[in-house]
Amino acid sequence: MKPRRVFAFLSLLLAAVTFGSLLYIPSAAKNRFRPLPPHARLVYNTRNPDWFLSFFPMLGKMNDDFSKQWRNAFLGLETSPLTVATVPLGGRERRNTWVAVSELDGPGALMLRWRLMLFPPDGVSALRPYAVWPVWKMEHSSIPRWAKVRFSLTEGLLICSISDDSHDIYKLLDTLDGRMASLADQQERRGVRE
Repeated sequence: MKPRRVFAFLSLLLAAVTFGSLLYIPSAAKNRFRPLPPHARLVYNTRNPDWFLSFFPMLGKMNDDFSKQWRNAFLGLETSPLTVATVPLGGRERRNTWVAVSELDGPGALMLRWRLMLFPPDGVSALRPYAVWPVWKMEHSSIPRWAKVRFSLTEGLLICSISDDSHDIYKLLDTLDGRMASLADQQERRGVRE
């Protein structure tokens, strides 16, 4: 009888630790400046609840099935802190890349990732993952031809780029992973000096 209780206890403990590790996101992973290069120009940054979809003004004007599906897919981001910046990454037409970074909580991030993998809204399709991060693209006739909308879900962040170069999202993910300098590193150095 005792071995069964020990086995049941250890099984419950394993399930609790596994479930907790899936939902736990360390606060360091929620730094919205981590994917931004040091030369990024902040346009908007707030910790107050926001509506992430305001970054896509064309969706506010449209009332078709596409915009409704898009809004429903990202409904959990309506209370997430948001940072918007422009970054001169040097695309084909030398346009600045617009970047939006929103914080995600553990369960919200997990649910959004599964929803995008299993039931993506119209116009959203998966691209090949970059390192360990899944990447999606959004296409619709209302989006200008030059605008390549790409986004990724990382540990604690949703990173979206709009640019004329579809590879800019990969540069942002490299910055997040520490392969390139970031705005967060620059701010940390300033904080040490001051």
